[in-house]
Amino acid sequence: MNLDISGLLAGWQFVPGELSVRRIERDDRGPCIQVRMDLGLMQLEWAGRPDATRPHGFDSLLDYYLDARERWDSDRPDPFTLSRDACHQLSLEAMKYYWRRVSFFELKEYAKAELDAVHNLAILDLCEQCAEVEEDRQMADHHRSFVLAHWAQARALGCLERHDHSGALAQIREGIQRVETHLRNIGRFDQLDDLAELRFLREWEREVDGARPRTAHEQLSSELRRAVEQEQFELAAALRDRLQCLECEQPVRLAASPMPSPGSVE
Repeated sequence: MNLDISGLLAGWQFVPGELSVRRIERDDRGPCIQVRMDLGLMQLEWAGRPDATRPHGFDSLLDYYLDARERWDSDRPDPFTLSRDACHQLSLEAMKYYWRRVSFFELKEYAKAELDAVHNLAILDLCEQCAEVEEDRQMADHHRSFVLAHWAQARALGCLERHDHSGALAQIREGIQRVETHLRNIGRFDQLDDLAELRFLREWEREVDGARPRTAHEQLSSELRRAVEQEQFELAAALRDRLQCLECEQPVRLAASPMPSPGSVE
């Protein structure tokens, strides 16, 4: 067996500051992900745990500890806890899922990126609830905003891929709300204005809202505001009349719409 990877690296130049990712097909085990690193390659499984292992016979270390907690809670009166080493091993697993998550973003596999974000949020939940040491619980709190932002980003990008601007805005706003709620819950009110993840989501919200196709009512309202600001009062009056006509016509159009037949609504 030739263990030299020079042939794999040939033609795939490492570019500092850029994430170079590709999907490769394998005849025996399906697709996987390769990431170009400074000194070589990192290879991640497309599904399951990114390193293809099964800790203690489970799909992931998270699944193993969730099962252990469930069995403990059914047999023992004292609470289930995670040792420092257990939390450390879970953090290592989270890092593997992080690398695959950002790789899925590069490959535009947004649903899969969302699943890996959900996995890491569950790891943070478990460490926050069960860690023996306060430092491990605080570490879980520290990373949650970042993973929540990725979760919202994956969901919103999936909507934008389907040209669903309203859905994307809803996902971004839910992400903002969840990050803000988390910061309030841990008493980090100082980060509500300064946190990088929140700044990114708020700026993205404005960009998506600005690019969203406008309804006739929204377009006329925008033109009316601009006409008033520029003191074009004759134009403003005409636009106001058109808006009123549009608002009067709306109920008529709705009433004229045929009712769906029973069973046609999914």
